[in-house]
Amino acid sequence: CFELKVTDPPGCRCDNLCKTYYSCCSDFDEHCLKTEGGFECRPDRCGEERNENHACHCSEDCLERGDCCSNYKSVCQGETSWVEGDCEEIKSAECPAGFIRPPLIMLSLDGFRASYLKKGKSVIPNIHKLRMTHSLSVVFVSGLSLQGLYPESHGIVGNTMHDPVFNATFSLRTREKLNHRWWGGQPVSVLQIPEKTEFVSRVIPFERRVLTILSWLHLPDDERPYVYAIHSEQPDTFGHRLGPLSNELDNPLREIDNIIGQMMNGLKQMNLHRCVNVILVGDHGMEEAHCDRIEFLNSYPLKIEEIALIPGSLGRIRARDPKSSSYDPKVVVANLTCKMPTQHFKPYLKQHLPKRLHYANNRRIEDVHLLMEKKWQIARKTPEKPRTRCGFFGDHGFDNKITSMRTIFIGHGPSFKFQKMVPEFENIELYNIMCDLLGLKPAPNNGTHGSLNDMLKEPVFHPAMPEEVTPPSPASNFDLCVFADTTHLPFGRPAVMFNTEYGLLRHVEFVSGYSRELAMPLWTSYTLSRQVNFSPEQSPDLRLPLPARITQDMNVVFFFTFLSTVLSTSPASRYDASLITNTVPMYPAFKRIWTYLQETLVRRYAEENNSINVLSGPVFDHNYDGLRDTVEQIKEFSVEGLPVPTHFYTVVTSCQELNQTVEECDGDLQVFSFLIPHRADNSEVCNSPEDESEWVEDLLKHHTARVRDVEILTGLDLYRSTNLTYIDTLRLKTYLQTFESDD
Repeated sequence: CFELKVTDPPGCRCDNLCKTYYSCCSDFDEHCLKTEGGFECRPDRCGEERNENHACHCSEDCLERGDCCSNYKSVCQGETSWVEGDCEEIKSAECPAGFIRPPLIMLSLDGFRASYLKKGKSVIPNIHKLRMTHSLSVVFVSGLSLQGLYPESHGIVGNTMHDPVFNATFSLRTREKLNHRWWGGQPVSVLQIPEKTEFVSRVIPFERRVLTILSWLHLPDDERPYVYAIHSEQPDTFGHRLGPLSNELDNPLREIDNIIGQMMNGLKQMNLHRCVNVILVGDHGMEEAHCDRIEFLNSYPLKIEEIALIPGSLGRIRARDPKSSSYDPKVVVANLTCKMPTQHFKPYLKQHLPKRLHYANNRRIEDVHLLMEKKWQIARKTPEKPRTRCGFFGDHGFDNKITSMRTIFIGHGPSFKFQKMVPEFENIELYNIMCDLLGLKPAPNNGTHGSLNDMLKEPVFHPAMPEEVTPPSPASNFDLCVFADTTHLPFGRPAVMFNTEYGLLRHVEFVSGYSRELAMPLWTSYTLSRQVNFSPEQSPDLRLPLPARITQDMNVVFFFTFLSTVLSTSPASRYDASLITNTVPMYPAFKRIWTYLQETLVRRYAEENNSINVLSGPVFDHNYDGLRDTVEQIKEFSVEGLPVPTHFYTVVTSCQELNQTVEECDGDLQVFSFLIPHRADNSEVCNSPEDESEWVEDLLKHHTARVRDVEILTGLDLYRSTNLTYIDTLRLKTYLQTFESDD
């Protein structure tokens, strides 16, 4: 039973995945899925005669034979159970003879909302103890990824998905999920390592899975796996059925916690509780949902018979007939935009989705997406008969910045720091951590290797600041002003990580990195404390040849990256701000957003944070792959030879200590960033005809992003001169400010 050697077809199998692949031998259930006697010892079972039909044993010879129930010593020999023991710091690995390195066990809990931790030791005593002893964090979900990849990179873009090349649909409920053509990426299990890695099938009861892993840990070193992964379907199933706020959810959570306690007891019983590294992680959170909160597409002006919808908490639309000549994604979006006064979703072309979602660059991702308001779902047609009952009260898959979508990470064992709280991070970072724990070199992935080093006692990977590819060239033989870079570049000059030609333009109130190729700033940086109102006019910049920037396209105007209207404080700085080298091509509709950001919001941010540094500039991602476009790609999508950005970015940094300015700051920094779509209209916001104060800030918060997202899209490297360690700098870059309140 649960042999580690897989039998090739046509032979039957008795390994842990045979249920998944429908290849079990006919007597597998009888011999391997034993449940008689239960999975724990009771006082009346201590010293029992061995019964081979039992799932585990409480007989006097079970320790010698390595098949005791995990609580045998605590129930039958009076030892303290793991959860009743002290919260001790594991200063170094204490492994029995034969273990050449600490094994790694990863437990994935489906649908474990972060707020469930608040239930504490009265409901989840074992999880509570794990939480209190070692590294803890909250995780943003991008689809549970053992490969460290976003869904657009590894290809599993949903529980249901259609591949236009295969002309096939993947679903968890069909055998198509077993076809290997769907899977991309390289998980830890297939890296070139001599040790085995085992995943335990979700078809097998959770208790049986734990016992199987404990039995594998008894194997000799040359046979024993060193990586184990167990996935529990709970509390997801009951979260859907009962809703995340139901008190009835306490009992399923107690059951899960009890099984985790069984595993920890089993490790202690084998003297492995100070040897094994354990990662407890959720794959997503859970939000309230109900049949009364469903939008139906047939209520909108669509040709419903022409579209295929993947329904739920994130609606995805494609043509029902792939060869249809009448289906137009842009028309679908237009017919779903701001059509109802109480509409509970926003339609997007995938290239217009918030960049932080990383959900566009894959053929399996449909062209049209409906981002649902939390607690709401989308379906195709109104039911012909009214519902008499609702079968669900919870769901997930909403925008992952929503607080209820967050889940947990707990790292326990000799490699993790004791009682260490780690700031929130995306679960794409877990792959690099697991590789580090196993001494492996990660395959290329979307994570930032080293950003989580602070949770490890002895990190094996030490990232270094990358070398700049292109330094600035002199703009001319003179500058209009030589001003201290420490004022407007308090964290160092952004490094350009690609081959180009640009110059550094210093001004009284700001500094720019000006691209000769694009005839616009790559970045503009300024530190803000006070503002004065003046009106902007463009002036030529004598340090550079006047760029050829005339366009007949009246839909594009030139506007300022540093806005002289309110940010200039002297005649000299007003002149600097009016230079043509401080302008970028911008749609008039977007100018409303940019003006309100700089005239009103930036000023408020400075007041709230004592002072701020602002870095802003253009982004070019016409092929929506999440990477900086090449010059050739930018030219391909230019308007009458004029490069028009797809987005604009703004990075706002301040000192965490509010009594210090950014120039004085000698402690931690805090940051939030925006990657704002540059579109010809503001149709994304239904009340955009109203005053900007009613909608611009909400739009910006919706398009919040990590600094690392900005760097990847611009080819820049930021924060090159700070008081932070480089690990803290990486953590700052990978932090996502959600602007959401806590659960």
